[in-house]
Amino acid sequence: MGCYINPKDMTKETWLYKFAKPTLGPMPITESEVPVCLVDNGPFTAAAVAYDPDELQVFQSASDRRPKVWFTATRESLYTVSDLKNYE
Repeated sequence: MGCYINPKDMTKETWLYKFAKPTLGPMPITESEVPVCLVDNGPFTAAAVAYDPDELQVFQSASDRRPKVWFTATRESLYTVSDLKNYE
């Protein structure tokens, strides 16, 4: 199912623009930061955490034509709004 951002006190979009950095595309996964992909699924959006290379490749796929906006967020900040620790 993957790892997604679901803040309790604001929308995922608000959280991303407040606590993450928008990027022109996916940035490399590092010890302290990971890419986050805001995907427009039509009726709803999802903010997927690309916690490993396989997960990152899924959201970079050329065959996936859904609109996307990329961010980079610190692992520490993501621990409060996702279950990232379960995937590390």
